[in-house]
Amino acid sequence: MDLTTTPTGDGGADVTLHLTPAESEMLGDDTATLMALLARGLWAAADLRCGATRDEWWPVVMDTSRLIHALSGIRDAALREAPDSMSHADIARWYGEHRTTIASRRQRGALPPTEPTTWETWARTGDIPDQPPA
Repeated sequence: MDLTTTPTGDGGADVTLHLTPAESEMLGDDTATLMALLARGLWAAADLRCGATRDEWWPVVMDTSRLIHALSGIRDAALREAPDSMSHADIARWYGEHRTTIASRRQRGALPPTEPTTWETWARTGDIPDQPPA
């Protein structure tokens, strides 16, 4: 997977994500879905930074919430796959949290969750969760 940003003549930028054939096959339609969700978030961030107003913000809230849940599922799956030798300090550094917070969450079975969430299952299988995330 390669990500490139190319300046355009009008002061903007083209952002291109190139997937290998295998990556494209594994991700399928999720590629377009995730890129659309990310695009909505970037578009909203640009509006927020320049003080633009909108009549409705619900599409931004809905789409960025779905993106956050999807990314959380990917993160949880990656954490579950990480070697057991990974320290609480390592995880804390990656999360931007205190080591004791990470240790507590791991001891409670909350990091990653004891049972994979629907979004972690989605990250592994591509099966779209039927129920809204909790």
